[in-house]
Amino acid sequence: MFPDLPNTLAVKGVQFKILGQVFPVLRHDVLGPLSNASLAAAMLRQAPEGAPADALQQRCQRLSDDVSAMLEEGVGAVRGLEQWLSDDGAVAAAADLLQECRKLVFSQLLLSRRTIRWPEQIAPAELPRFSSRYLALAWLLSLISELAADAELELDASEPGVWRARLPQYAADSAAQPPVITPREVELLAAAAGWRMERQDRCWSLYLPTHLTTGELLP
Repeated sequence: MFPDLPNTLAVKGVQFKILGQVFPVLRHDVLGPLSNASLAAAMLRQAPEGAPADALQQRCQRLSDDVSAMLEEGVGAVRGLEQWLSDDGAVAAAADLLQECRKLVFSQLLLSRRTIRWPEQIAPAELPRFSSRYLALAWLLSLISELAADAELELDASEPGVWRARLPQYAADSAAQPPVITPREVELLAAAAGWRMERQDRCWSLYLPTHLTTGELLP
């Protein structure tokens, strides 16, 4: 009755695994503005003694504006979490999507003593944000697991229609902790989103859906 249900559930399962990996960063994005707003609100209650009335009024207005701005930022971050749970049809430029992924995998790189050389030029493409972001993160998280400690992964997105990741000569110890995301799971997300992944010994390539590429390089 629902022939695609097992595959859909498998895709959702991988997406939730990825969300679990990046959630500490997302949580920080939400709590940071709210914590700052709480601090500013506490400062409002502690008016300096002996200050002129005009100065106190200006201080209160400034802090009130700060609290409002921080709360708006926090609310925006909370609303942004919804975009991880359901596809709202939003699109993202390839450069923006990779920049977001750079932020989200920073902790994994720092803790694992691995690095990524991010592309200097990115061929433009407008991508479905929901599926493409999960796929790009799956690709990167799986690749990070392939690296030995202190190794560097090189990304190349300058060619229209394909992103390439070049692995160094020495791979991770096969006896190390199993990968968070397996290559098979990356392939699953790629197929579901209309992409294609190709793996060679030291190069993993993600081929974008052909109708999404535009061709001119962006710095």
